[in-house]
Amino acid sequence: MKKIIYFLLALLMVLPATAQDADVVTPPENLQLEEYALQSQLYQWEEFTPVTMPLMIGFDNNDVYLQGLCDYLPTSWVKGTRNGNTITLPTGQFLGLAAGNDDNYYPMFFCGVNPDEQTTEDVTLSDIVLTIDEQGNMSTNSWFMVSSSAEVTEGTDSYMTLTSNSILKLEDKAATPANPTIVEFMPYTASNGYAGLSMDIPTTDVNGEPLMTSKLYYKIYTDIEKDIQPMLFPADEHNYIDEDMTEIPYRFTDDYDIVYGGYAAYWYHDTKDFNRIGVQTIYRGGNEEHTSEIVWLDIKPYAGEGTIFDFNALDKETTPVSNKSHDGDITEDLVLQKDYVTLTVTPSGANTPNRYWVDYNLDAIQLRLYGGSMTFEVPEGCTIEKMYFNHGDWNDYNEFDCGDFDGTVWTGSTNRCELSICGDGGNTKLNSITVVVKGTTGICTEHILPMTTLRSYNLQGREVSASAKGFVIQQQRTANGQLKTIKTIRK
Repeated sequence: MKKIIYFLLALLMVLPATAQDADVVTPPENLQLEEYALQSQLYQWEEFTPVTMPLMIGFDNNDVYLQGLCDYLPTSWVKGTRNGNTITLPTGQFLGLAAGNDDNYYPMFFCGVNPDEQTTEDVTLSDIVLTIDEQGNMSTNSWFMVSSSAEVTEGTDSYMTLTSNSILKLEDKAATPANPTIVEFMPYTASNGYAGLSMDIPTTDVNGEPLMTSKLYYKIYTDIEKDIQPMLFPADEHNYIDEDMTEIPYRFTDDYDIVYGGYAAYWYHDTKDFNRIGVQTIYRGGNEEHTSEIVWLDIKPYAGEGTIFDFNALDKETTPVSNKSHDGDITEDLVLQKDYVTLTVTPSGANTPNRYWVDYNLDAIQLRLYGGSMTFEVPEGCTIEKMYFNHGDWNDYNEFDCGDFDGTVWTGSTNRCELSICGDGGNTKLNSITVVVKGTTGICTEHILPMTTLRSYNLQGREVSASAKGFVIQQQRTANGQLKTIKTIRK
């Protein structure tokens, strides 16, 4: 089963649905729909956040159908009845079952909260009455709530609570769409057989005004060694796509590989060559086309851009590993030096030592960390600008003492940065680290201290030649007279 990355139900303590007697609302065929936008305040974690949600509304005599009132089920419907300039939406309407991250399904109901008895703690449910003005806009004092039950009982959970609700009728006019956001990138793995991207595609323009989603599109771009191309979704690789696509309508879904609203898009080819992945939105309102910026997510540096500490590339035959003995344990500072970068790994200080370990799935060595720290240093006159961490696992409580980290890429400007490794909640498994340094010519090289190698030793303490392969401990003296011990891996 595909990993669902666009629903956030893992945060909600509810029981999976076992049966539902209620029926979902189904509008009549060929219902004529018009585009609206719901502007609200989302109440979540004791805070109110302004939100704009696209709605489709259709009128069939006195029956009114509204689509888009639930983020988790954006194509579900709610039915109301029109009487003059008011529309009444009965509370407790069943929206359907939403898939959670745990492969369970959760019932969702659309409810109204009594405007005279609404608090953030206790609520009384009641029907919602919308008042229509001369421009076709609608307003109400009621709160909207998507909950796990049609009634408020002990154990009922609210998935969404929306206050200050107004529904605006949209006009077809030119606008520049707001920039999208990349929520999560899932690289291709052979075990999954697919890659994916989760996005947040705003339905507002750069001024915060709502857009007609029927005129909103998005593109995914790849950057491979500075060759930027829109990603193609070929029909012959996707079972439920009828024609090749590079531009995806906001409202399009095939209910498998491309999810409504840009919540997720999946594809079936490798991503190991991607340097960056990007998203751009396109809006064609008022007979004009306007685009957002391409918003990029860095994945790996361009060829030759950085200094690479590639632990996966270490020779399993000559590199000490800890799978069968303690030879790969890091019991004193491990100092690795390459180009202008010095990487120091300290012992873990925990029951499990930091160590080199052969990962059986990768059939390659990883640097596994259970505590301690990693320090990255470059000489005076140089600065570390980016660091790319290719990891199998990462402890979210790891902490840098400078710069910003997005889970994969560190950005900043410093000649020294320390990463503290948290030992609680799982270890950190590193495949490679690429460090991008600015100033490696000119002033930077002038401050490099030349080193003279005095002696080289193997792990058993026996002296070896300066050209020996494998894990070598070098005793070196710098130009300012300091004596340093450097551990290097030679292939």
